[in-house]
Amino acid sequence: MKITVKTPAYDDKGQVIMKEIPFDDITIGAYSLLSIDGSTSNTGVAIIRESDGGLMYSLTFKRDKTNETPVQYKVRLKREIKKLFMKSSLIQKVYYEEPCIDNITAIANIYMLRTFVEEIIVEDEPAFDYIKHYEINNKRWKKLFLAPDKCPSNSELEKKAVRDKLLGYMPFLKDSTQDEIDAIAMGFVVATSLREGVSSEELESQKKPRPFKYNIEFIGAEYDDGMLTLLHDVYSGPEKILQNGILFSEIERKTDFEKHIYKQMGNDDKLLIIKFKSDTHADIILKHQIGMLSAQFPYLYALVWRYTRKTS
Repeated sequence: MKITVKTPAYDDKGQVIMKEIPFDDITIGAYSLLSIDGSTSNTGVAIIRESDGGLMYSLTFKRDKTNETPVQYKVRLKREIKKLFMKSSLIQKVYYEEPCIDNITAIANIYMLRTFVEEIIVEDEPAFDYIKHYEINNKRWKKLFLAPDKCPSNSELEKKAVRDKLLGYMPFLKDSTQDEIDAIAMGFVVATSLREGVSSEELESQKKPRPFKYNIEFIGAEYDDGMLTLLHDVYSGPEKILQNGILFSEIERKTDFEKHIYKQMGNDDKLLIIKFKSDTHADIILKHQIGMLSAQFPYLYALVWRYTRKTS
């Protein structure tokens, strides 16, 4: 894994640049938040001053795809982020961009990576119990950042819009990776919102979802990998849904299945995969007549997508 750390600085001409420094030279002297755009190939991390949203440091953690497995990458990433926590107790809030997947084979690795901050907190408790961890919906922070302009519906156009607007404020970030750009922009949105009295929980939550008609199919499996091997064979929806991305979630015994679908999908037009234990949600099993499937496997996975929308 290659780690790159940069901080805003002045060059000999008095112009602001991003100066590369050693990881060990990071110094945190003010209450700061950590903003993370997690990826199994290159994770962007921004350290943002909480008082004014100022960028203190931008980091990238790039995986060596030749000699580093996703598991090795996660373990090493955890180790480095833990070092940041150990450097200063002034990092007390961590914001992680909610994963949105446009590649089926990436599901397991992305969701494995998703929990690494919470794992640090739990594995070292009570040392880091003061750190609060939040997951921010990627559409929500982008809409807030791009306002009053509308957020594009295409993911590539979203990235370009975010980059263009952030570079308008800070042109010295022109050589930053998209993961860095997203982490910095999301951190700026969070810091600004907190100063305006918006709570982290409000940023994390979504508006009340509207019901919609949907298609649903089921897969039974012992592990997530087993589900993934069957996904292409079972899913019968349009390919364009997969191109829009995949949302993955796991529900507990008491979770309202219908409300969970509406909340997770929101206004997106993606494939939603919901994992639950086969000895729960008997109403869903009965309704969809999947009793045999539930008897054979410990986990069921619901594949949910909207009815194909009419086009003119």
